[in-house]
Amino acid sequence: MKLDPSKYYRMPLAMGPVLDRKQLKLVYPQVEVLAFQYLTDPEALADLLPDCYHPGKEPLVTVLFSDNHGLSFMQGGGYRLAAVMVSARFDGQQDHVEGDYIVVMFENETWPIIGGREDLGVPKIFADISRFKVMPDGHLRCEASLAGHMLLGLDVPLLKSQFGVVRLVAGRQINARPWLGYKYIPSLDGPPDAAYPTIIFNHSRMDKLWIGKKAGFRFGIARQEDIGVVKNLLDALATLTIIRPVQVIHFTGSAVLRYDLSRRLR
Repeated sequence: MKLDPSKYYRMPLAMGPVLDRKQLKLVYPQVEVLAFQYLTDPEALADLLPDCYHPGKEPLVTVLFSDNHGLSFMQGGGYRLAAVMVSARFDGQQDHVEGDYIVVMFENETWPIIGGREDLGVPKIFADISRFKVMPDGHLRCEASLAGHMLLGLDVPLLKSQFGVVRLVAGRQINARPWLGYKYIPSLDGPPDAAYPTIIFNHSRMDKLWIGKKAGFRFGIARQEDIGVVKNLLDALATLTIIRPVQVIHFTGSAVLRYDLSRRLR
């Protein structure tokens, strides 16, 4: 088998080239997002950033759950994710940008995990992620867990519906902040095969929007024998304590993951 260096492959190589990244845009036609933002200890935030990044203007943490459906690259199916992101800034030789560095993105399906890690440098790993549950008191609740042990959970009281200008402004604010990643691929021997920062553009459209201020949020507690090395990750996340809530956002709509714009930072 001769590989074409101008084309893009994934393992196993027998699939042949699978992507034309310069033209690729992944459309997410049905998206529901629930996100909680809060301020944390700046030093704790800085400790979770690779050396090429430094904290953003505010020590902002975003905990985001998303339920995605109707995806063509999953034959019309979907998947759910739970992400923890922190505000960060990159100042390199060419690029100067502020956005949200993804500390971890848990997902419940294999294919998007592979794509996000290998293509974009998003630190994705598996977890069981619940659907958005509407409780008898009207609260929204969602959780990510592993082997029956909770990793993080969010409980949101009733939110106020937003219309017109507020929805448009909120959408612009979200789309103005790119996701930041770090592509790291270890080598069998010697230095890593890849180790560099990345920028990822995910453009959302809000059809319905609800906003509030308060949420019940917590990281789980589990032992090494319960969840393996993920215990180390959970301990690191737990350092992002809540100092002050900022806002809660719930929206339904669509999104486009812009592979064509996502790239290495320099």
